Amino acid sequence: MSANPIQIAQGPGLVKAADSIRQMQERRDNWPYPWVYPPPGSERRNPFGFTVMPAVAASAVVLTFNIPTGFVFEMDAIMFAAVTTAFAPIGNPGDYTFSVNRNTPVTGVAPQGSPLTDFQNVPFPMGNPATSAMWPLRRSEKFAPLDVVRVYVNNVSGVGGAPNFAVAMIGGWQRKA
Repeated sequence: MSANPIQIAQGPGLVKAADSIRQMQERRDNWPYPWVYPPPGSERRNPFGFTVMPAVAASAVVLTFNIPTGFVFEMDAIMFAAVTTAFAPIGNPGDYTFSVNRNTPVTGVAPQGSPLTDFQNVPFPMGNPATSAMWPLRRSEKFAPLDVVRVYVNNVSGVGGAPNFAVAMIGGWQRKA
């Protein structure tokens, strides 16, 4: 027998337990933690992208996601990797690095652009492209209306060109601002 037997609510305890669950579900819509529960009126988004692996010492944009006018986006998961045929991973840690930026143009400089903290030159894959499994974030990254999210790959010392690819996907909740 278990040291912590399961208790089944009966009578007044059943009503109290049901009321507690109902209150928790009602509070969920007011919960300020969109990485735990989706915000009310939100829509799940999982934009993805891929590109042929650039040559050594070159970079390429893997994914560009534009936040629509009047909406905010809470990114709660990410996936990026260097793969070859059948999504088999390639390279060693550091051969390819990945970066995630907000409002940074592909070329040139923008004063409002910024790199996402802790997502610059990441030397290993995050998530699994073969199963579309994304890496969950401990806390979501919030993007404002008209923000542009880009995922870049930099080929440090790996093999470039087809059949090698960089893949990326971000997941989160889009809702009216």
